[in-house]
Amino acid sequence: MNKKLIALALAALPAAAMADVTIYGQIRGGYEYNKTYSSNLSKDANGKPQGSSEINDWTSRLGFKGSEDLGNGLKAIWQVESAISVDGTNPTGFGTRDTFIGLAGDGWGQIRLGRLSNYPNMDMEQVDPGYYSGQSVGGLGMFTRLDTRVNNSIRYDSPNWYGFSYMALWGVDEARTPVAGSRSNNQLINIGLSYENSGYFGKYSFLSKADSNLVGGIKDWHRLEAGYNANNIYVAFGFQQVRGQLGISAGGLTDAGGLYYNDNAATANWTQLAAQNPGLASGSLQQARTREIALTGGYTFGAFTPYLSYAKGYNLNVSNYGDVANTGYDQWVLGLDYALSKRTDVYTSYGHVSWKLPGAQNENSFGLGLIHRF
Repeated sequence: MNKKLIALALAALPAAAMADVTIYGQIRGGYEYNKTYSSNLSKDANGKPQGSSEINDWTSRLGFKGSEDLGNGLKAIWQVESAISVDGTNPTGFGTRDTFIGLAGDGWGQIRLGRLSNYPNMDMEQVDPGYYSGQSVGGLGMFTRLDTRVNNSIRYDSPNWYGFSYMALWGVDEARTPVAGSRSNNQLINIGLSYENSGYFGKYSFLSKADSNLVGGIKDWHRLEAGYNANNIYVAFGFQQVRGQLGISAGGLTDAGGLYYNDNAATANWTQLAAQNPGLASGSLQQARTREIALTGGYTFGAFTPYLSYAKGYNLNVSNYGDVANTGYDQWVLGLDYALSKRTDVYTSYGHVSWKLPGAQNENSFGLGLIHRF
């Protein structure tokens, strides 16, 4: 369509119809050299990672949002946000990110329904400030692997009281898939608590799934983050514990819901791992637990902000057995952000993961790219 015709059509719309609509987004992407299990490229005959050059998207997005004043301090709110990709592998569908409709009121917060982020995905992740693709280890993607969006959900967010706030999210299970002849209910409940004041912050999230013992995957998940972000100083500490069911067999570890750190690395030498852990049963789903810590520090001087992150996954713990030796990991990430302007950054990082699993190779990633916000 002719650009002049488009401009005339927009000008003809009533001002009130356009005044409450905001268009926003971020374009983020770069070059990565990855040697990782999660990369789509370059595996040898045994499934071990080989180095590969990739042009990857770093979670770009485009969104539309708005509100309408209903009077008496009440507003109708809405948002449609979609993932886009600068590398040509565009996600299908519209509204693939947080998309909702809801109400907000003076003094009581807001309530929304739709496709909504859990608390760690939207309100935490201070330990992971970098930019990277999901298939690299240029950020703490394993520590934040469960941060996601929940379909068919309702979320309430409280107002802020002297730095304190909280949220509650309920994700319904519409399928109620029968298991062993009984109708299951794998609904999700997520509670988040926050305190922020004078640069200091502390955040806690608890998530639980019903009937996880029937359908596998995550049973419950705790995440704690705390730190300081002011006066050019950035420090964040995180701890999380995840419990659920894990398949243990001669082929490795089978994970239905993200309990274990990295499924691809879990196909390590099982014979050797079993020999190091005598008495560890295999062949069925078993109750298991993972624990991790993460620490990130950064300092801004001028336009430069370097970051150093460390994450550690402790040995997997299996009920009726205990800690499974050589099932943890150590990760380091060094990142540098250079602000070209208030809206455009250059970002580079190097990440390294050392696996304790026998036969699992170390993973590495280098990234260099651009971020623009609008």
